[in-house]
Amino acid sequence: MKVVKESFDLFTHRLISDSSFGIDFRKGYLILTLLKKSLGKIALADYRIHPISPESQKEERETETISLINAFISKNQINEEKVSVAIPRDKVVARFIRLPIATKENLRKVLEYEASRYTPFENGEFYFDYHILKEEKEWLHLFALFVKKTEVDYYLALLKKIGIQPVSVQIPSTAALNLFLYNEGARENETSVLLNVTEPFFEMDLLQGKEWKESFHLPLPREERASRIMNTLKRSSQDGHSYSESTFFVYGLDADETTLANLKEADQVKRVLPPPLNRIEAGQGVSKPYQIYPSLGLPLKGLITPQLDLNLLPFEMRKKVRQIGKPLLVILASIALALTLTWGAGAMIRYRSELKSVNDEIKKKRPEVEAIAKLQKQKDECCKEISELEKIRAGEVSKTELLEELTKILPDTVWIWNFRYSGKEIEISGFADSASNLIPLIDNSPLFEKVEFLAPVTKERLMRGSETKEYERFKIKARIEGR
Repeated sequence: MKVVKESFDLFTHRLISDSSFGIDFRKGYLILTLLKKSLGKIALADYRIHPISPESQKEERETETISLINAFISKNQINEEKVSVAIPRDKVVARFIRLPIATKENLRKVLEYEASRYTPFENGEFYFDYHILKEEKEWLHLFALFVKKTEVDYYLALLKKIGIQPVSVQIPSTAALNLFLYNEGARENETSVLLNVTEPFFEMDLLQGKEWKESFHLPLPREERASRIMNTLKRSSQDGHSYSESTFFVYGLDADETTLANLKEADQVKRVLPPPLNRIEAGQGVSKPYQIYPSLGLPLKGLITPQLDLNLLPFEMRKKVRQIGKPLLVILASIALALTLTWGAGAMIRYRSELKSVNDEIKKKRPEVEAIAKLQKQKDECCKEISELEKIRAGEVSKTELLEELTKILPDTVWIWNFRYSGKEIEISGFADSASNLIPLIDNSPLFEKVEFLAPVTKERLMRGSETKEYERFKIKARIEGR
């Protein structure tokens, strides 16, 4: 009875609620999304759009990314077993490929062997995946993705530091298409254009009914965006299809009103609409952000079987999912129903009580975790400052070396009464028989350059010992060589 009860608790928990977490790595942004599924309905529970450091600032970007992901997980109490990742589209080579139908039996090996025809990568240095779009009598039509192993391995290593192993690695266009098809946006005998406007690129996917026809990923000019997009559409043609009277579904972080207005004025465009999100509910206090449409489609893989199941995760890291037969599922459902009628209410009350206890404990620990993250950030900043100071100090010429050099090159009759050293230059003041002779002497030294007077030379009578003599007062500045 105890085993049956534990099975029922697990069944009830999964029946009531399930969640999936999406991490979308963009050029200048990190986009985090959380979808929850309850009683067959999917809701957007939370999302965040974070600007982050550019890829050139690798250490700062990694620190920010880890901190932001940890904060999102802590806030939403996320189960890290269902995490889907999207990498930037420009890091991936995407191809529509037609192969003889005979290759289907050994398709993966064929694509691996023929990859040099479609990509600049050498054998063994890339991951890839494919999806069969259509089968004909003699031909096989498919869409394939190729990416260098180093690109995917970088993101996997970064997530490993947080304790995350994703279930999939996708690209924005396939995530957006899966969300579009899930919301039944494609209509028979109608051309749909999914347009993602996010600088510095635009991404355009063309569907004829539900059939994926073409995909473009091109640089996005700041001027005449709409004309560039429409010219790309005009040049696209496959199997004799015409893309006039198309319906545009526009989204993206840079899909501004001007671009939308210009598209609406184009002759070939039937309608310009936001992409459909009718089957995704919004959680309490959460709005539907159409501008991050691909990011919303990213975690769908953890909750449903997507129509385009493309995954760039290495095979050895993919989780094996057991397929439960229908008879076993019927038996479990019958047992669950019987137990529900007897003590289901009590189980629900205990579950809620335990959940409240766990939430309270997490709430207590959250300030400590945030404090540790803040201290870690302060530590990293201090270490960086110390490193910079050490570099500066290591590059300075010692004051003893400078004084020793001046003692060697200046005549014994010169009397220096003031010496200043700023790290980049020196200033000396004093008296000499002939101040003008000092400039070439100092300038010829390998330690000094750009030697010049800071003030006019004046003559003064001074007593040195028992003798009174006329001297020239000088004030000279010189830069340290190479400073």
